Amino acid sequence: MDRQSIINTLASNIKFLRINTKIEKFDGKIKYMTQKDFAQMLGSIEQQISKFELAKNQMSAIQLYKVSKVFGVSVDNLFTDMTKSDYKKTIKQDIYAW
Repeated sequence: MDRQSIINTLASNIKFLRINTKIEKFDGKIKYMTQKDFAQMLGSIEQQISKFELAKNQMSAIQLYKVSKVFGVSVDNLFTDMTKSDYKKTIKQDIYAW
């Protein structure tokens, strides 16, 4: 697997995990995770998440670690094709205060 393929797989997985994760808000409402929600959890900005998902920017080791913790997957799994998995998760927003 070449470098660009690895970056593309990571980008696809990050987007897949984000769009298949729901967030339970403080008011009890549940919605799917947006790039803005995800950026807040990582201590990043929305444009950075967009660039990660488009494989235009690479993530640091610390960012990869945070992504794995947010979604409850191993860092190794971020580099394998997850798009065919049955991943579904709901996160309580108040537990993530990075």
